[in-house]
Amino acid sequence: MADRTRRQHTVSRFYLKGFADETGAIQRVSLPGEPSIVLSTRDATVIKDFYTVTLPDGSLSDFFERAFSKIEGPAAEALGLILDGTWPLEGDKREAFATWVALQHLRSEDVRSSQVNINAEMIRLIVGVSGKEALRSLIEDSESRTISDEELDEEWRDITKPGGPDMNPGANQHVRLMTNLLPTTAAYLRDCHWTLFRFARRAIATSDHPVSLVVAPDHPKWQGVGIATAELFLIPLSRRAALTVQPRRRFSQLLTEVERVPDFIQKGTTSIAKSINQETAARARKYVYHHPNEKPLEGLYLPTPDTRDRPSISNADRLIREEGLFGGMSNEARQALSATSTPKKGDTGMSIDDIPWPIPGRRKGSRST
Repeated sequence: MADRTRRQHTVSRFYLKGFADETGAIQRVSLPGEPSIVLSTRDATVIKDFYTVTLPDGSLSDFFERAFSKIEGPAAEALGLILDGTWPLEGDKREAFATWVALQHLRSEDVRSSQVNINAEMIRLIVGVSGKEALRSLIEDSESRTISDEELDEEWRDITKPGGPDMNPGANQHVRLMTNLLPTTAAYLRDCHWTLFRFARRAIATSDHPVSLVVAPDHPKWQGVGIATAELFLIPLSRRAALTVQPRRRFSQLLTEVERVPDFIQKGTTSIAKSINQETAARARKYVYHHPNEKPLEGLYLPTPDTRDRPSISNADRLIREEGLFGGMSNEARQALSATSTPKKGDTGMSIDDIPWPIPGRRKGSRST
């Protein structure tokens, strides 16, 4: 316990050094532009116990923070080769860097926040569709007591409010997501088409969420952006280099043998640098980082800090009813509906009975767990 690492980077320190000066100092700009301070890469993107998990016996472990170093070491070597002129990156070096890019995306605050928000929305939807009396049964059965109408009303309002119940972001679930998605995400990125941009003078910035998932301008807003739907992955590599990773399906309409399309290297221009910096700033959560002696953010639009913490499921409000979604339906209608939706073998579903009570991670006074 005494040796547990508590100051944990959400962005790899070896990576941040590519945007720092020779002393290891880096400029941190708080969105939407102020304040701006210079700090060490040792202190940048640090959140206490962000990856510290709780073990079954209740003890705390920094295992995953230390495990990340096994990915970061080979990735740092691969990045060094790129910045020193090696291109394209192949074999185990390409594998190592693709794995780091996948990890850097999955380990971010944004991914954890999105995961928490989805859980809260699902709890809201399940409880709202089930109805207030179903919630009463869940509470009374779990706590072996009778609750008052006033207490039930309070619980109902809190759980079914827009966005669902307030939840504490937890490391355990986030780490579980990372370990599940890392191998497939890394393999997907490894097999994409990579383009390296090099800049002679123009400065490149990075952020607290350096892997940007970019979509086409006509991408439906309701669809969201994920690993499978992104048209482009953008990663600033240093103050003089950036990488784009494109799924090869983008070439399928133009070329018949897309697997043979080589990775590109392109000379960076002022307009390309501005485009990369604007996209990076737009995808940042709270902070943008750059070399202390450069001004890559001049002339750019800097958004307010990320306010995507509480998204809502489209049209979910009309499904939230105190009497339950099917409360006004006759028994005959319910039976008919059940007959048309009989689960097939192997199908899984979730009902209010599957929600543990008290809800783990819920932030509500003494009822938080």
